[in-house]
Amino acid sequence: MSDPLDHLRLPVIPIEPRPDFAAALLRRIQQLEDPAAGRGATVRYFVDDLDAAVDYYREVLGFEQELRPSPVFAMLYRGDLRLLLSVPGEPHAMPDGTLPEPGGWNRISLNVPDLDATVADLRGRGARFRNEITVGVGVRQVLVLDPAGNLVELFEPLAAYHERQRPTGP
Repeated sequence: MSDPLDHLRLPVIPIEPRPDFAAALLRRIQQLEDPAAGRGATVRYFVDDLDAAVDYYREVLGFEQELRPSPVFAMLYRGDLRLLLSVPGEPHAMPDGTLPEPGGWNRISLNVPDLDATVADLRGRGARFRNEITVGVGVRQVLVLDPAGNLVELFEPLAAYHERQRPTGP
């Protein structure tokens, strides 16, 4: 006979010890560190296959996996960009029951030093593109699709490119 509480138990997921992460979390809990200090943008994408999405962002686009506490959520970083990947489900449902879906036109933009070489490498790895390289305002760019159909814009700055300088010091 099975335990009637089995369906309520979360799966056991092995994790690697992360002393730096634990120390930073403890500092934030103890309010010794501003949780927003030094943080860049956060983007959430909904995906239909978390394993495929995490592999894609890590292996193809150079993200690092920070957390993966459940089979439906992962947190990744690339520089100051935090990417949250979620599988749509009941917690995300709108009052009318509508669930978010992967895809659409919103996207993250990643600066690459050599767009032609990056596109050639990604094509060799089987990446899917929505378009060919185009020239925009101050950049050359192309749109690549993740496994769920979410867009990632890859861009290479041109001479007219401008970005705000990051402040130095406290």
